[in-house]
Amino acid sequence: MSKRRARRRSAFASAAPSLAAHAPPPSQFARVGFFHRIPVVVRFCVGALFLCISGLAAYSQTLENGWTWDDNQQIAMNPDLRQDAPLSRAFAGDVWSFQHPGTHGDINYFRPMQTLTYRLTSSLFGLRPEAFHSVSLGFHLLATVLGFGLFWVLTGRLLGAFAAAALFAVHPIHTEAVDWCSALPDLGCTIFFSLAFLLFCIARKPDALPPSRPLARSWRISCWVLSALAFFAALLWKETAIVFPLVIVAWSVLLAEFSGLRARILGALNLSAPYWGVLAGYLLLRVRLLGFLATRQQDWNLGPLSFVLSVMDLLRTYWWKLLVPFPLNAYYVFHPVRGLGDPRALLAVVFVIAAAAGIWFSARRAPLIAFSALWVFLTLLPVLNIYGIGRNPFTERYLYLPSLGFCPLVVMLASRGAGWSPPSVRKPAAVVALVSVFFLFMGITARRTPDWKDDGTLFSRTLRTSPQAPFVHFMVASLQDNSESGQRSAEEHYLRAVELAGRESPPDYLNMVLSYEGLSSIYSARGQFGRALDALQQVRRIAPDDPEVDSAEGFVLEQAGRWAEAEGFLRKAESRSPLDPNVLNALGLLSWQYYHHLDQAASYFSRAIAAHPVDDDFSASLHNNLGAVYAIQGKSSAAIEQFQRATSIAPSDPEFRTHLAAALAMAGRVDQARSELLTTLAIAPDYLPARQALQRLQAP
Repeated sequence: MSKRRARRRSAFASAAPSLAAHAPPPSQFARVGFFHRIPVVVRFCVGALFLCISGLAAYSQTLENGWTWDDNQQIAMNPDLRQDAPLSRAFAGDVWSFQHPGTHGDINYFRPMQTLTYRLTSSLFGLRPEAFHSVSLGFHLLATVLGFGLFWVLTGRLLGAFAAAALFAVHPIHTEAVDWCSALPDLGCTIFFSLAFLLFCIARKPDALPPSRPLARSWRISCWVLSALAFFAALLWKETAIVFPLVIVAWSVLLAEFSGLRARILGALNLSAPYWGVLAGYLLLRVRLLGFLATRQQDWNLGPLSFVLSVMDLLRTYWWKLLVPFPLNAYYVFHPVRGLGDPRALLAVVFVIAAAAGIWFSARRAPLIAFSALWVFLTLLPVLNIYGIGRNPFTERYLYLPSLGFCPLVVMLASRGAGWSPPSVRKPAAVVALVSVFFLFMGITARRTPDWKDDGTLFSRTLRTSPQAPFVHFMVASLQDNSESGQRSAEEHYLRAVELAGRESPPDYLNMVLSYEGLSSIYSARGQFGRALDALQQVRRIAPDDPEVDSAEGFVLEQAGRWAEAEGFLRKAESRSPLDPNVLNALGLLSWQYYHHLDQAASYFSRAIAAHPVDDDFSASLHNNLGAVYAIQGKSSAAIEQFQRATSIAPSDPEFRTHLAAALAMAGRVDQARSELLTTLAIAPDYLPARQALQRLQAP
């Protein structure tokens, strides 16, 4: 090989990775720098520590964030996370099975490790957002360190592995997975997926084994067994892990020591056989517990050509987002590619052909580069099933596992590219480029993290980047307050959501239904009961079997004073959802104000409180309702306790404080009642019931 070619050769082009330490023998210390005198394990630990510090710096604000999006239902209001719930509930069905207990749902997400981890976190730290965010951040740091080790094993180069892991630690595309508690399955799956592959690589490397032959055999078997167990754990975290045997096949064909194509194929089948067996066992368990292997969740109404073009375009978009991770967005609207006339079709086809040619070209010349690119493609395969996943097939958190292949790929390509530059500037240029990208990514990540503070912050900012998304308009509408201006804003967003959902092909019926139900609630609050019922008739037209429409119609009729008609709808809703706190609250109001069955009303309100453990405005109203019933029954102590609970949740609500003052006065605690009313009037000077109650207390 000429000297010129030797300079161009990348340090990462080797197809024979090694775990051997790179520290030179003592006789060579005079010829090397201080860095190389440090034992390689110590260097790895120092690098891992730096990576953890970098990850903490990038995500330092995540611990200040609260619940967002699905967190409220999956964590805060999940009955399976309570201490008295049996652990077996984690394996009872999909991750949303707590919403339909005793029945099979139609969700493809079987993730018991997610529920078990949530349960452990809540039992140790309670249902505190900062605890769950700490777990997510800890998982990300662990995934980063495992990635560092995996890159080192694959390349045999510690500095290159560190560079790739540093990019992984602060890559902005990970913000959704790390900042959103409900995205924990992506983190857990990646940890066990990479651990399984790391153990597989260690078991395949002779220089990683102990010197004693019997001990080496035992070590190898242990690594194989632990690798299979880690793969099974990854499957229980998230379905994405099903591609692991394909990753083993790709490694065997590209990087194993087999000679000849036939030997490589046979070797790949042999090495991947245990993992195919684990996958078969998982699929049997999945069918046994879910009742199906996979089910269709979306109907995009695509022909074969449109489906293939849409998938290709998704691949192109995912790769582009890895390369240029901004602007970031919590909700991307997916528009299928309907035919070759769509400009995106040509871009998608060109990208796929170019990527395939690049992998084919690199397979012999730089097999590790080819393998890293294949890692990205293979780990994206599960999310390309656009019929089996959610409404937005393009989602940033889906890139968490693929980025484990992308980050070393970028470093290796940059290393090979640097080989073309003059030797005098090669290393400084590489260091400057890496440091610049590192701090750029860290800045974007740190700036993005506060966007996940709460639903209001998240969806108001998401609306700027996805103004055509019906779901985002629905979420913004549902987060408005009950003031007149808030209701006007909510109505506008609900109507916009209905309009946009109707334009999609096929129409987005789910968000149309949710928005019509929201409009019904607004019209009912205004006293426009006819318009409210008309909106619900639209729901029945679109989705006759919608489980929420009966309860919504019951609420409207109840507010209109049509109690007898409301009861029929509410009883029907209760039979479908016996733990729905809204239905239980409505039945409590029916028992109290229509039938005057106070004991039954108290029972309904108590059940509603138990079914809604989150401290929010609705919870405060439940405690207020229960306190009012106790007050009518003459149970002043119980009433005071409930009103105090309501005021602690919503301290600025004058109604709750006035009711508390009345209960205190009823118990003979007049001075405390007067003090409470004065506090109420300080908060809301124009609140007439509090002023009238104070006048009655001061009357002789």
